[in-house]
Amino acid sequence: MRNSLIAKLLSCFLLYPLIINSALSKNIDNKSLGTQLEAMLNQEKHDSLKDLFLQQSFKQFNKQYLDFKKNYKNKKWSIKTTNNHLNKTFLDIKITSTKKIGAQIYNLTSNQTVRIETYRDKIKSYEVTHEESILHSQDSPLIVKIIAPDRVLTGERYEIDLIIERPLDNSLIASGLIILENNDKTNITNHTYDLIPNQSGGLFKYIKAPLEPGFQTISAIITHPEGIYLITKKIKVGL
Repeated sequence: MRNSLIAKLLSCFLLYPLIINSALSKNIDNKSLGTQLEAMLNQEKHDSLKDLFLQQSFKQFNKQYLDFKKNYKNKKWSIKTTNNHLNKTFLDIKITSTKKIGAQIYNLTSNQTVRIETYRDKIKSYEVTHEESILHSQDSPLIVKIIAPDRVLTGERYEIDLIIERPLDNSLIASGLIILENNDKTNITNHTYDLIPNQSGGLFKYIKAPLEPGFQTISAIITHPEGIYLITKKIKVGL
């Protein structure tokens, strides 16, 4: 029963980065790319966004963007262009929002780095190269941080730490972790891994990277009397 609840919450949370990642594909120019996209998203200028895409890119984006708009409220985007090349741009993106799950309201904070490729001043493709998101109960006093590498080698064994400002002692109700490889968020199972308490009052788990290059997404949940925290981090797996 506990595991099915954790898997349900994690599955709901994992839909968020999928939607956001697609929303990032809407830019098209060079220097002002981040500025244009930030303004259009914050002002919800849906029709203007269409002009930034190639037709096929916008078709995919449009459905996912509308789903995100429907399910997440009080959205605020902050976008900065960090690197520019002829047909390639890197953006640092921060999104804050709220979401209702059941009777509870959750606050969302997501930080992502996105690589965007353009063709004839239109968005052709994109890739999220870094992602770290936290969804937590509104007004929860807990402060939770995730400590994990941004990049690991194929087959490497590495540690994930969830640092909690106030030690958990015996107040932890439940915790769990789901691992997704190569950013496949469409096939989420009910199998979760237990997190292990450490001496500092936080939680940790050793993870093995996949044997093929790509990405590994770690999603964890902490259930505590003072709130629920759902945390996701995307890790690059290379040779």
